[in-house]
Amino acid sequence: MTMKDRLPLVADLLMEAAHADNRLDGEEKDAVKHLLCGILEVTSLPMDLAFHIDEFDAKGFDRGAATKAFAADPPALKKRLLELIATVHAADGELDLAEDAHLRAVGEALGVPPESFKELVVDVIEEVDLGEDLDHLRYG
Repeated sequence: MTMKDRLPLVADLLMEAAHADNRLDGEEKDAVKHLLCGILEVTSLPMDLAFHIDEFDAKGFDRGAATKAFAADPPALKKRLLELIATVHAADGELDLAEDAHLRAVGEALGVPPESFKELVVDVIEEVDLGEDLDHLRYG
């Protein structure tokens, strides 16, 4: 099966990504539509898919059921799905830890090892108190 065969599920996963930071920006929804047009190789979405996106209910979405449909897919397709999700996250131009956590959770639900998509997520490095050393570096 390809992504095209499960496009409503792909749309749902991308729309969940658009809602990951609890704000739906127009850029994110446009990114979802643009990405789906790319998958379909069309300039505008079929009316039923556009309606499906417009009616997406983030609160009622079942990520487990959606990701289960991709469980038997090859790793490359799963990674491509994560790349699409990361593209939606980036559409609002903000680095958001909630979006990062969302991507990790979807990766886990898909059964993708974290090291295989580490370039798509941010690692927060613990802040160390440098105290006087930092002042010395700043001011000489």
